[in-house]
Amino acid sequence: MHILRRRVLSLLPALPAALPALAQTRSWPSRPIRCIVPSATGGYDVYARLMAPRLSELLGQPVVIDNRPGANGNIGMQEVQRSAADGYTLLFGHIGAITINTTIYRNMPLDPVEDLAPVAVAVTSPLVWVVNPGLPFRTMPELVAKVRAEPGEWRYALPSSGSINHLVVEDFKRRHRLDLPAVPYRGTPQAQTDVIAGQVPVMLDSLGAGYGHIAGGRVRALAVTARERSPRLPDVPTMLELGLDAREYVAWYAFMAPKGTPPEVIGRFNLLVNQVLEEPALVARLRELGASPRGGTPAEALAFLRSEQRDYGAIAREGKIEVE
Repeated sequence: MHILRRRVLSLLPALPAALPALAQTRSWPSRPIRCIVPSATGGYDVYARLMAPRLSELLGQPVVIDNRPGANGNIGMQEVQRSAADGYTLLFGHIGAITINTTIYRNMPLDPVEDLAPVAVAVTSPLVWVVNPGLPFRTMPELVAKVRAEPGEWRYALPSSGSINHLVVEDFKRRHRLDLPAVPYRGTPQAQTDVIAGQVPVMLDSLGAGYGHIAGGRVRALAVTARERSPRLPDVPTMLELGLDAREYVAWYAFMAPKGTPPEVIGRFNLLVNQVLEEPALVARLRELGASPRGGTPAEALAFLRSEQRDYGAIAREGKIEVE
């Protein structure tokens, strides 16, 4: 009895400090929530904008999408890192910013996986190998055979140095001993334009960004990098079933919060994200964009991000890929 009393009394000095945080958690949210997307408008922020209205309804407060591009996502992520850990500033970031940057930048200002708090991996989207439709290639093995037979004569369009597209193609080249030089661009639209025009023959695109060109016949899809075929491209095989890859490669997009955000806040937002990701209307819209809902717990998100950081770090080191 005396031991229990001593334990209770020992907690009393800490209770006044904890009460404001507890009260704040119970009243969250009492004002709009800002969700920073560390990229330009018109890109993967479409996923955040699809979810925001429903999340606003469930939370009873607006979820406002705020695009903060720059430094391949680092500027927006640093703003979230510096924000108060009160649940009113969140991040909706992509694989490149959250996990790949730490493996390719020599002087990273932060490690998002460890310096931010994962909430949920919300959406995934496979990559797709595409070629100009005027070329004779109908399958990925045909393209590989041609590149191998004519080393250095074929090139691929690279939307952005240090992107998932970059690492996956360079790893593929290394494993299959292919001489396929990159033609770098400052964004996906410019790279797509040159593949469509026949200036560059091949590209590894994201399905979300490239599906319209595939459906319109402006490019030909040869293979997707996901574990299973995409419902949007049911006739296009996966790299795994072709025996050309040993694992899947997908772009993904995750909610994060400043480190120290109350677990109760993160837990509630996580539950609502998972709820929205199960709603048929959103699932159907994601499918139209060539994407899939993922969801899961914060702990699962952290484990996944760490594994992705480890795997892409190994690719970057083996390929000596580095960005200033």
